[in-house]
Amino acid sequence: LLLARSADRQRELSIRLALGAGRGRLARQLLTEALLLAGLGTLAGIPMAMWMGQSLLYLAPRGMGMSASLDIRINGTVLGFTILICAAAALASGLWPALHAIRPDVNESLKEGGRGGTAAAHSHRMRGLFVVSEVALALVALVGAGLFAASFRNARAIQPGFDARNVLVSSFYLSTGGYTADQRKQFCLRLRDRLESVPGVLGVSYADTIPLGFGLGPGQTIQIEGYLPSPSENMTVPRSLVAPGFFGVMRIPLLDGREFTRQDDLNTAPVLIVNQSFARRFFKDRNPIGRKINAWGKWRTVVGLVKDTKQYTLIEAPRPYFYAPAQQIAAPPVIAFYVRTAGNPDQMTPTLRREAAAIDPDSGAFDAMPLAEYIAAPLFPQRMAASLLSALGVLSMLLAAVGLYSVMAYAVSQRTHEIGIRMALGARPGDVLGMVVRQGMVLTAAGLAAGVAVALAATSLVASMLVNVSATEPLVFAGAALFLGLVALVASFLPARRATRIDPIFALRHQ
Repeated sequence: LLLARSADRQRELSIRLALGAGRGRLARQLLTEALLLAGLGTLAGIPMAMWMGQSLLYLAPRGMGMSASLDIRINGTVLGFTILICAAAALASGLWPALHAIRPDVNESLKEGGRGGTAAAHSHRMRGLFVVSEVALALVALVGAGLFAASFRNARAIQPGFDARNVLVSSFYLSTGGYTADQRKQFCLRLRDRLESVPGVLGVSYADTIPLGFGLGPGQTIQIEGYLPSPSENMTVPRSLVAPGFFGVMRIPLLDGREFTRQDDLNTAPVLIVNQSFARRFFKDRNPIGRKINAWGKWRTVVGLVKDTKQYTLIEAPRPYFYAPAQQIAAPPVIAFYVRTAGNPDQMTPTLRREAAAIDPDSGAFDAMPLAEYIAAPLFPQRMAASLLSALGVLSMLLAAVGLYSVMAYAVSQRTHEIGIRMALGARPGDVLGMVVRQGMVLTAAGLAAGVAVALAATSLVASMLVNVSATEPLVFAGAALFLGLVALVASFLPARRATRIDPIFALRHQ
């Protein structure tokens, strides 16, 4: 709007030059005006940024063993950079009129204004360029918001391979309580037995990992009977120590063989269960049951094959994974209990804490929460990107609408004399309405075309961050263009409707 207004100040500036004003003084005045606006905007933006930064905390997940804390303090470097951006925007807005103000040909500038102050041709072109630019940039922001919103929706729809509904998960940090490895095992067995007798509990198990959290889980270097790895092949495979009933509680399908039982302890033959990707990589999709794998210094027999599940992120490719009985391996310092309930798992939290305290008052259940909430943690980047870009898209749309309306309304006000002459010569209100709206939509169409070109180049840079959505998704581009086109239509219609109410006599007398 500042640039659009400055394009029509050339006559005023030329008159002031003709009356003796110094060119340097005019240039300083225009730049000062722009910097003053930017400075006031910056001062208002700093507390607003601090306030809005707090909203990011509502997007953070309630993760296990982590606090939802984000450093949202105003950073001096970021603040300085942002102030420079504001100053650059102000200079860009004020530089154009300043350069025109010091043009040597004052007579030509006065002629361009025409009789009665009708806007010069170059002013029309400049206003058109501003409309096109604003629409193009708004389209880029809306397309980005649409792509990341679709990516977030797709990520949420990905099935992790297990059923997280109605499952309460809680971590016990037994190592901090001075437990020995054998005491940790006994604590887990006793707590499981107590929880299984609670009404409303459908199943209880425990493991040393929780899927789909932050960070990578443990791995184990293995050796496979009959398999010769390549010299550079990494034979460290991610794994989990699980108790009997784990696959039933998590509802991970057993494809072949059997699950672990309570008899799989230190007094029986060591066993393992592998997933589909493990069998595909190391056994060439042949039946893995009965195969031998050396892990933790012992040869262990594969007794089961389970379906692949997501372990670290929802968008990860299938990877080899295996499970070992918790009773056959030294108990880890951190144990995660899984409790499947008939109803809301949150309601089981007091019971879990009570039963754990009955065994040991110092063994508190940490971060007990529904598993469905916990596995939302890997979606935090997609959720934040979708939320922030959606907010940016809405803001850009509002700015584009306000900017388009302002520029169109200002253009109509500058054409009051012209519109008065047209109506005096017989132009009907509908003709004026159609002319103004048509000109606005032509500029909007040009902006949309430019925006599509810029968006295609920009979205290719973030294609790797999108989940199951193309960076050139036609529906997103078409939806953003259609929506912005409707906004532009309304923004063009309102000043056009006002133009039809201009009294020709009034317009001719006051120009």
